Amino acid sequence: MADKVDMLHSASLVSGQVSAPCDACEPESGMVSFLNAAGKVTGTANLCEIEHVVTPCFTPGTLIATPAGERKVEDLAVGDRVITRDNGIQGIRWVGNRRIEGQGLQHAEHLQPILIREGALGDDLPERDMMVSPNHRVLVANDKTALYFEDREVLVAAKHLIGLTGVDAVRTSAVSYIHFMFDQHEVVLSDGAWTESFQPGDQSLRGLDNAQRNEIYELFPDLKSEQGLAAYSSARRSLRGHEARLLIH
Repeated sequence: MADKVDMLHSASLVSGQVSAPCDACEPESGMVSFLNAAGKVTGTANLCEIEHVVTPCFTPGTLIATPAGERKVEDLAVGDRVITRDNGIQGIRWVGNRRIEGQGLQHAEHLQPILIREGALGDDLPERDMMVSPNHRVLVANDKTALYFEDREVLVAAKHLIGLTGVDAVRTSAVSYIHFMFDQHEVVLSDGAWTESFQPGDQSLRGLDNAQRNEIYELFPDLKSEQGLAAYSSARRSLRGHEARLLIH
């Protein structure tokens, strides 16, 4: 198993007040604050309410490729244009923020971010150290993907890449997760590596608070139905954990 990296004092992580514990789930206690694009808190949730839900997200400081050059993910807003791998330049339709903090985060391994160091995925992939949520999917394209899956390009959750040199779980006391969404699931250039935009699904939508979920439903009313969710399909085949292990061993 990969060693844990102590990022407790990293400047790229958000610090804040220690949240109140949630007695119902003791060691995984803590508070999540949901923020809109302006940084205003729109709701909160105890970690026990989301302990099995980790929405795919970037962390502050991640540089996203746009027609005007790279921009920090936290500076992006609805309407901003981003370079995508499949569909050229696309406008952002929705942006969401979530901050997780408190002692409970230190005991909730599934909520801790994943650090992908410079070059861990190949030459200059990524171009600098990048940190994402465990379920955030990264584009992987190599001979093994073509051999095992008949797809040159696949998406792999960051947590399933642990075991590769330079990919490690991070232990921190606080983290902010940021996600953005287009009209369709896209692959975007982040810190020089191709990774996914937000894809709404049963699990990822459960990771949002009611206000954020309602914002998405207002923009995309079809997503309220199973058919609508199915129509918002993944940009690439997404590997399961046991499939991803074939790529790292």
